[in-house]
Amino acid sequence: MKTEPTAEPRKSLWGYAIAAVYTLFALGTLSFVAFTMTQKIELVDKNYYAKEVAYEQQIQRLHQTNDLEHQVTCELTADGKAIQLQMPPNMTTARGTILLYRPSESSLDQELKLNLDSNGTQTISTAKLVPGAWRIKITWTVEGREFYNEFLLKV
Repeated sequence: MKTEPTAEPRKSLWGYAIAAVYTLFALGTLSFVAFTMTQKIELVDKNYYAKEVAYEQQIQRLHQTNDLEHQVTCELTADGKAIQLQMPPNMTTARGTILLYRPSESSLDQELKLNLDSNGTQTISTAKLVPGAWRIKITWTVEGREFYNEFLLKV
């Protein structure tokens, strides 16, 4: 009887495949974590907690603003080179502030003094504003009553 040489059984590569999958998963996870650690994270406001505590006053200002007979308007001029703010006729003596708020980058925020002309209008140049979405937050006082309004504009 003649015996033939027996072929060696083939080694299974499943162990290597599983190790490769786990290694790729770990490397992908570490790469993602490294990427996210390099991203700039902006808080809405540095003093967000203090502003949240005072939010009840903000709600009161909004209610008073909504009860006005004539509302404040804020829009871009036709050529897009300025923001036109128009106060109601009985509020030409208003005192307050205008916050040009950039949601995506707080370092671009600007605060201006409310400086109305005799018609209750204020024009703000957009020359120094980066193109994109801006929130115009207006807080003003007339005869001891506080008001607030907010507008979203794309400059």
